[in-house]
Formats: sequence, C-alpha cells, structure tokens
Amino acid sequence: MEYGPPPLFRQGVPARVRFILFVLAALVMILVDGRLRALDSFRSTVVSFTAPLTELIALPGQMLGQGAGYFVSKKTLKAENDRLSEENQLLQLKAARYEELELENTRLRALVEAVPRSGSRVVTGEVLGRVADSFTRRIQINLGESAGIQVGMPVIGAMGALGQVSRVVAHLSEITLVTDHNQQISVMNERTGERYIASGTGEELLDVLFVAPGADVKSGDRLVTTGLDRLFPPNITVGTVRDTAYQPGETYKRVSATPSVDLSDLRFATVILVDPNPTAALEKPEETTIRRRAPR
Repeated sequence: MEYGPPPLFRQGVPARVRFILFVLAALVMILVDGRLRALDSFRSTVVSFTAPLTELIALPGQMLGQGAGYFVSKKTLKAENDRLSEENQLLQLKAARYEELELENTRLRALVEAVPRSGSRVVTGEVLGRVADSFTRRIQINLGESAGIQVGMPVIGAMGALGQVSRVVAHLSEITLVTDHNQQISVMNERTGERYIASGTGEELLDVLFVAPGADVKSGDRLVTTGLDRLFPPNITVGTVRDTAYQPGETYKRVSATPSVDLSDLRFATVILVDPNPTAALEKPEETTIRRRAPR
C-alpha cells in the first residue's frame, strides 16, 4: 500500500514543468506581441503605473549626482577663476613692461635727436638716481672713467642741457644739474640773440643774470647755449623765460627761467666727450728759451 504526502504538503505540478510552461508562455506572448502588437495597451498601462515609482526610486541617486556635480563644478570654477586671475596679472605685468619699453624707446629717440651733429664723441648712460643731499642738485649715471668720462664734461638730456660731470669713478659718475646753486652756463636769447648767464638757484628754476633794464626779454623766450664756453655745443636748449621784473634803481632786470629738461623724470643722460678744460693751454705761462751765444 503506497502512501503519498499529506494533503498539506502536496506540491501539485512539478517545478520543472511549471518552468517549461512559463517559458513557453513567454515565448508565445513575445511572438504575439511582435506580430500583432497586441500588448501595447497593456504595456502602456503598466509603464504609466510604474513610472512614478521608478522616478521615486531614482530620485536619491539623481540628487546625489547633482550635488556631486555642483561641488565639482564649484571647485572647477574656482580653479579656473584662480588660473584666469593669475593670467590676468601676468598680462598686466607684460602690458606695463611693453608701455615702459615704448616710453624708453621714445626717450632714447628724443635723446638721439638732441645730440649735436658735430665731431664730438658722446656716450649715453642710464640715470641711477639722485644724490642724497638736499643742498645740491646732482644725479648719478652708470658710466664712469671706463667710458672716457672726465670731471667737467658737459651733459645733455633729451630736451636740452642737463649739467656737468662733477665726480667720476670707474663705473659711476655724478652730474651737477643746471639748477644747482653752484652751476652757471652761458646762454643766448634765441629770439633776440642777446647773451646772458643762467645760474642755478637750488630749486627747479634758473636765474638769468646780467640782463640790462632795457633788454628785450619776454616770457616764453627760449634760452640756448652760446658755445662760447667751448664745452656745450651751440643752440642746445637750456630753458624758457618764465617771468621778468624790474624795480627802478636796480642795476639789472630780474629774470627767471624754467629748465628745458624735466629734472624729476630723468632716465638717460648723454655725456659729450670733449676737453673739460679747453682754456688750460691759455692759462699756462709762455715758456721762454734763452739761447746761449756760442763762444768764439
């Protein structure tokens, strides 16, 4: 007598058979749907009901992705901003350098035009700065004895006479400016041809000395070198008459002039290599030779 499983544990159709039946049913549905499109409405209904659930399940991942993208984008933007700021600073430095080179080129061209067309040799040096002495008006340039410079040689700038060399070492020279109170230079009124002496005042002005009361001197007259001192070539601009004044009873008229060279913005100076003491030969006493009479 055979005993089967109790009614509570009866399994019905075996699992293998059910699996085969489900596979066959799925294949039949696939074929029917592919040929007749019979399940499109059913599929649309299922998708309509499951789409919100799918979006709800995907929402945390999307939020995490967007948050990560936000922080990554912020970090990227900050790095890009830093890079652009650094590049902007470099471009500003280059632009400033280009402007400086253009200005320096302009000044050198003006200085070349200011050099007199004569047989004198010249050397051009860069101005290093002013001498730290409030009682004098002197500057230093980066040329000295090695360039052939001697004390007393005349110096000009891009716009006119600058001064004279007052001290020289191997690779450095000091120039006393025309505005120094110990500096004087022979000048001529370009308009009238009258000659005077321009003297420094220790300030940014020149005093024009020995101007007769009736002299024809007007504000704006240009003063140029005379060339009589045999140092500065003639017709080098020294300054421009600023104002004139005369009080009855005075011997000379008071005349002040503005230097032609902007002494507050000096970058280059040209030294004219001439004999700094051209009258030395005239100051030497004449040598007399006594010839002895030959004995008979």
